[in-house]
Amino acid sequence: MKIGILGGTFDPMHRGHTYLARGVSTILDLDRVLFMVSYLPPHKGKLKISSPFHRYSMVAMDLFEEENLYPSQWELDRRKSSYTIETLQYFTSHHPRHQYCFIAGSDSLKEIHLWKDYATLLKEHCFVFVQRPGAQVNLEELKGLGSLRQRIHIVCKQDQPIIRSGQSLLMTLDAPDISASSLRKLIASGKRPSSKLISPSVLQYVKKHRLYETNQDPSKEGL
Repeated sequence: MKIGILGGTFDPMHRGHTYLARGVSTILDLDRVLFMVSYLPPHKGKLKISSPFHRYSMVAMDLFEEENLYPSQWELDRRKSSYTIETLQYFTSHHPRHQYCFIAGSDSLKEIHLWKDYATLLKEHCFVFVQRPGAQVNLEELKGLGSLRQRIHIVCKQDQPIIRSGQSLLMTLDAPDISASSLRKLIASGKRPSSKLISPSVLQYVKKHRLYETNQDPSKEGL
């Protein structure tokens, strides 16, 4: 099988996530996309995030009726910070018959040289970077990658790209300009985001558990 892995905190899960997964899945003809919910993202530092229980619940709820899009709790079950290199090495070594690609936004590509073992990631695995509004990437201007830039190829929808270890892709999907941080601020201000930004079921869950209220009691969160 050809499997995409879309990692993130999903705090909250929103329409941009599913749009990204569907778009990449269509272009690469993926059999499934795993939404890898992070337990404790190394790059988030001390930024407060919702509990793993709530974030996984929102993903599972949003994907309930989706075809070929599935929530994954593999990183959650480790109950510690997980690096992308560890996740990819586990899946490729334990399921060698499958082909894997890691899906990320172009903002991640700008910082990929800061990721753990980034050279190994680009030399041994396949990434699919998607241009995000406000974070467009010009490969020639990328810093810190050196010759590794040659492993990243710009592709179009009509190119029919394939998954290949050691070769990463940069594509444009006309993705909607949605960010989890802006949604959190909008909800915290008491406003109701459009259903074009976040599904009604996820928004209802957020409201029920008062996830982004400034006066929220952390002791009432899940795990």
